[in-house]
Amino acid sequence: MRGGRASGTLAGQEILIVIGRILRSSDYQRMPWKNGGGTTTEIWKAMSPASEMLWRLSIADVASDGPFSEFPGIDRWIMVIDGNGMELTIEGIGPKRLDRHYEPLFFPGDARTRCRLLGGPIRDFNFMIRRNFGRGLLQAFRLPAKTMTPSREDVAAVHVLRGTAELETNDIRELAEGDSWISEEPRRAKLRALSDAVVAVISIDTTPLVAA
Repeated sequence: MRGGRASGTLAGQEILIVIGRILRSSDYQRMPWKNGGGTTTEIWKAMSPASEMLWRLSIADVASDGPFSEFPGIDRWIMVIDGNGMELTIEGIGPKRLDRHYEPLFFPGDARTRCRLLGGPIRDFNFMIRRNFGRGLLQAFRLPAKTMTPSREDVAAVHVLRGTAELETNDIRELAEGDSWISEEPRRAKLRALSDAVVAVISIDTTPLVAA
């Protein structure tokens, strides 16, 4: 487990247990798409004992129009983080225009989906979760310096898209732009911006649904 950098504002506080792990951009894996239309930087992939993907975080650089890969049994969220945006045509849903940054869109990963760029290459942030594993949520927060995200009890990961922030779980650690925090299981967490920042917060609920 990687440790984080302790915030100078908390000097002298006792840290009993370090929860989760900090990932830096050098930890991520970059891979080209099979169709040559872009590349994916994989931030994190949680696997089951049977080597089945449970959930995944990634950033994609999309260079051209074309179809998305289909992921049976997967729900996904996507948001544009750089560039002029794209329009997705999603089977069963229709066209969805993503022309503003940091606005997540949910859609089934097994729906046929085609992408049309709105003005040159873009970069997007992706969260996928296996439907029979749990229910997920991707939120993006634009934080002026010294403001905080709302506290949640089911946070599984955070990623700093812009700026720097302090992560508060049972201890406090500083995250720089491009850093991620991953928890082995969802837990209470919130972030405070040290500078103007944009952060992605990923929540997962694995509580079994009770039939009505």
